[in-house]
Amino acid sequence: MTKKTTGFIVNHLQEVELHKLYKPRVSVLADTKKSEENQYRAKAIEAINTSFFQGVMSPSWYNDIDLWFKKYGFDEQVMIALFRYCFEHSALHRNYIQTVADAWHKNHITTFSDLDLYYQKEEKLNALKKSIGKKLGLNRMLTQYEEAYIEKWVVDFGYSLDVIELALKKTTSKSSFSFDYIDKIVSGWKEHHLKTASDVQKFLEDMKNKPKAIKELEKKSYQNYEQRSYDNLDSLYANVQKA
Repeated sequence: MTKKTTGFIVNHLQEVELHKLYKPRVSVLADTKKSEENQYRAKAIEAINTSFFQGVMSPSWYNDIDLWFKKYGFDEQVMIALFRYCFEHSALHRNYIQTVADAWHKNHITTFSDLDLYYQKEEKLNALKKSIGKKLGLNRMLTQYEEAYIEKWVVDFGYSLDVIELALKKTTSKSSFSFDYIDKIVSGWKEHHLKTASDVQKFLEDMKNKPKAIKELEKKSYQNYEQRSYDNLDSLYANVQKA
């Protein structure tokens, strides 16, 4: 409460905190762009307060949000989207918000366009995960660790479904298999610098023909050795006759 000459007035705590954070800066900054930026952020924070805290957001949240703006460089729309994402996942607490913010930052998200592109990639990745589970005949959700393998193949290795499917086909002759088994196959292709399904198919064909080529080489070597042996015997016999 604030004492006035005519009595007392009740202060709105959120408005007071917002004033502390942004009003002094706006009045001090001469730069119009900075002033507008602070105003946009103030509106974004108030939108978060209204949408996800029913207008009673704890004053400590204002400092946290201001810190995240500075740390991650998110624009106002991304910050609101961050709270919406956590709210929809029933995890509107600091640790979870920080974890999601870190993940978005690592994926170079700063603007809403970046976030939209990220969502599109995530949607494609999730569709691919479902497709792989279906092709493997798994009538259940993939575990966190199984999904991590798929993300490794797609995100880290850059492989598309047509390449991964060639590895999945390797499991048809197995009564049981694991994602670790599939990962060894796919990782082997990566180590051989194979990039496309055509590269992999050629590699597999070469590996298939390799034992045959080795057998042909061994057969040829044996025949040459056998011929040389007969020649040596003929020479030896000729020398004996002369003696």
